[in-house]
Amino acid sequence: MSGRIAAALLLAAFLLAAGVVGCGPRGEVGILPRYPRAEIIGQGEYQGRAFGFGPAAWRRTDYRVRAPYERVRDFYAGLHPSDWSSTFTNEARKDAGRRYDRYLTDARRQEFYAIQVQEELRGVIRINLAWGRRREATPTP
Repeated sequence: MSGRIAAALLLAAFLLAAGVVGCGPRGEVGILPRYPRAEIIGQGEYQGRAFGFGPAAWRRTDYRVRAPYERVRDFYAGLHPSDWSSTFTNEARKDAGRRYDRYLTDARRQEFYAIQVQEELRGVIRINLAWGRRREATPTP
Protein backbone atom coordinates (compact mmCIF):
# COMPACT_ATOMS: atom_id res chain seq x y z
CA MET A 1 0.00 0.00 0.00
CA SER A 2 1.46 3.38 -0.94
CA GLY A 3 2.21 5.97 1.74
CA ARG A 4 -0.43 8.35 0.35
CA ILE A 5 -3.17 5.70 0.46
CA ALA A 6 -2.17 4.64 3.97
CA ALA A 7 -2.18 8.28 5.12
CA ALA A 8 -5.62 8.90 3.62
CA LEU A 9 -7.02 5.76 5.26
CA LEU A 10 -5.47 6.69 8.61
CA LEU A 11 -6.91 10.22 8.42
CA ALA A 12 -10.35 8.85 7.48
CA ALA A 13 -10.28 6.36 10.37
CA PHE A 14 -9.27 9.11 12.78
CA LEU A 15 -12.05 11.41 11.59
CA LEU A 16 -14.65 8.65 11.81
CA ALA A 17 -13.52 7.74 15.34
CA ALA A 18 -13.57 11.39 16.37
CA GLY A 19 -17.12 11.78 15.06
CA VAL A 20 -16.08 14.43 12.56
CA VAL A 21 -17.59 12.62 9.60
CA GLY A 22 -20.70 10.54 9.59
CA CYS A 23 -24.10 10.28 7.94
CA GLY A 24 -25.65 12.99 5.82
CA PRO A 25 -24.09 15.37 3.31
CA ARG A 26 -20.36 15.24 3.90
CA GLY A 27 -18.90 18.06 1.87
CA GLU A 28 -15.23 17.07 1.99
CA VAL A 29 -12.83 18.79 -0.37
CA GLY A 30 -10.27 16.15 -1.38
CA ILE A 31 -8.82 14.92 1.92
CA LEU A 32 -9.94 18.00 3.87
CA PRO A 33 -12.93 17.25 6.09
CA ARG A 34 -15.95 19.43 6.59
CA TYR A 35 -16.05 21.12 9.99
CA PRO A 36 -18.84 19.56 12.13
CA ARG A 37 -22.24 21.20 11.55
CA ALA A 38 -20.83 23.58 8.93
CA GLU A 39 -23.37 24.56 6.27
CA ILE A 40 -22.30 24.55 2.62
CA ILE A 41 -22.93 28.02 1.19
CA GLY A 42 -21.16 27.68 -2.14
CA GLN A 43 -19.26 25.30 -4.40
CA GLY A 44 -17.40 25.61 -7.65
CA GLU A 45 -14.83 24.16 -10.00
CA TYR A 46 -12.40 26.04 -12.20
CA GLN A 47 -9.11 25.75 -14.10
CA GLY A 48 -6.11 27.98 -13.60
CA ARG A 49 -3.83 29.43 -10.98
CA ALA A 50 -5.00 30.07 -7.44
CA PHE A 51 -3.49 30.70 -4.00
CA GLY A 52 -0.01 30.96 -5.52
CA PHE A 53 -0.29 27.47 -7.07
CA GLY A 54 -1.19 26.18 -10.47
CA PRO A 55 -2.08 25.78 -13.14
CA ALA A 56 -4.47 23.14 -11.86
CA ALA A 57 -8.06 21.95 -11.85
CA TRP A 58 -9.60 23.41 -8.67
CA ARG A 59 -12.59 22.37 -6.57
CA ARG A 60 -13.73 24.80 -3.89
CA THR A 61 -16.38 24.61 -1.19
CA ASP A 62 -17.38 27.46 1.11
CA TYR A 63 -19.01 26.87 4.50
CA ARG A 64 -20.51 28.87 7.33
CA VAL A 65 -20.78 27.76 10.96
CA ARG A 66 -21.47 29.31 14.36
CA ALA A 67 -18.53 28.19 16.49
CA PRO A 68 -15.62 29.71 18.38
CA TYR A 69 -12.98 30.90 15.93
CA GLU A 70 -10.21 29.16 17.91
CA ARG A 71 -11.91 25.75 17.63
CA VAL A 72 -12.36 26.01 13.88
CA ARG A 73 -8.80 27.27 13.39
CA ASP A 74 -7.36 24.52 15.61
CA PHE A 75 -9.41 21.86 13.78
CA TYR A 76 -7.76 22.75 10.47
CA ALA A 77 -4.34 23.57 11.95
CA GLY A 78 -4.33 20.09 13.53
CA LEU A 79 -4.59 18.23 10.21
CA HIS A 80 -1.24 16.72 9.29
CA PRO A 81 -1.64 14.46 6.26
CA SER A 82 1.43 12.32 5.64
CA ASP A 83 3.57 13.30 2.65
CA TRP A 84 2.12 16.82 2.63
CA SER A 85 3.93 19.96 3.62
CA SER A 86 2.62 23.32 4.70
CA THR A 87 3.97 25.91 2.30
CA PHE A 88 2.46 28.90 4.09
CA THR A 89 0.51 29.49 7.27
CA ASN A 90 -0.67 32.90 8.40
CA GLU A 91 -3.02 34.37 10.96
CA ALA A 92 -3.97 38.03 10.97
CA ARG A 93 -6.55 40.39 12.38
CA LYS A 94 -8.77 41.90 9.69
CA ASP A 95 -11.34 44.71 9.93
CA ALA A 96 -14.23 42.30 10.57
CA GLY A 97 -12.26 39.76 12.67
CA ARG A 98 -9.41 37.27 12.57
CA ARG A 99 -8.34 35.19 9.60
CA TYR A 100 -6.30 31.99 9.40
CA ASP A 101 -4.80 30.81 6.10
CA ARG A 102 -2.97 27.54 5.50
CA TYR A 103 -1.69 26.22 2.17
CA LEU A 104 -0.48 22.65 1.64
CA THR A 105 1.18 20.76 -1.20
CA ASP A 106 2.22 17.19 -1.80
CA ALA A 107 5.89 16.28 -2.17
CA ARG A 108 5.68 16.33 -5.98
CA ARG A 109 3.80 19.66 -6.06
CA GLN A 110 1.04 18.04 -8.10
CA GLU A 111 -1.81 18.58 -5.62
CA PHE A 112 -2.57 21.62 -3.52
CA TYR A 113 -4.89 22.57 -0.68
CA ALA A 114 -5.97 25.97 0.59
CA ILE A 115 -7.69 26.44 3.95
CA GLN A 116 -9.11 29.83 4.91
CA VAL A 117 -10.97 30.43 8.18
CA GLN A 118 -12.42 33.89 8.68
CA GLU A 119 -14.19 35.28 11.72
CA GLU A 120 -17.26 37.33 10.85
CA LEU A 121 -19.79 39.20 12.97
CA ARG A 122 -21.82 37.60 15.78
CA GLY A 123 -19.87 34.34 16.06
CA VAL A 124 -20.17 33.32 12.42
CA ILE A 125 -17.12 31.63 10.93
CA ARG A 126 -16.63 31.35 7.17
CA ILE A 127 -14.52 28.42 5.97
CA ASN A 128 -13.17 28.22 2.42
CA LEU A 129 -11.55 24.94 1.34
CA ALA A 130 -9.97 24.45 -2.08
CA TRP A 131 -8.25 21.49 -3.70
CA GLY A 132 -6.20 21.77 -6.86
CA ARG A 133 -4.69 18.99 -8.94
CA ARG A 134 -2.48 19.30 -12.00
CA ARG A 135 -3.83 17.45 -15.03
CA GLU A 136 -0.99 14.90 -15.06
CA ALA A 137 -1.43 14.06 -11.37
CA THR A 138 -3.19 10.92 -10.24
CA PRO A 139 -6.13 11.58 -7.91
CA THR A 140 -5.83 11.20 -4.14
CA PRO A 141 -8.10 8.39 -2.93
